[in-house]
Amino acid sequence: MPPFGSTTRVGLAAIAAALAATCPARADDPVPRDAERFAELHALIARSRGEARWMEIDWYPSVQEARRKAAAEGKPLFLMAASGGAPVAGC
Repeated sequence: MPPFGSTTRVGLAAIAAALAATCPARADDPVPRDAERFAELHALIARSRGEARWMEIDWYPSVQEARRKAAAEGKPLFLMAASGGAPVAGC
């Protein structure tokens, strides 16, 4: 037995066709961006210092290296793991 009845499939097809008709595949006349406007937009979305504090942490891919540094400075060690204990990329 199919997961959807024929009425449901026709309804979904009609919705998909309506959405496709209202959303153009590409702009006919794209607006060119000059360097000044690009710099303005880039500054608007660029990450500023302090915005993502976790990215300012010195991450070490080697647990032994991080452990030596933490012990030398008398600081705690923070471990981050995922996927059943496999290290997260960029730690």
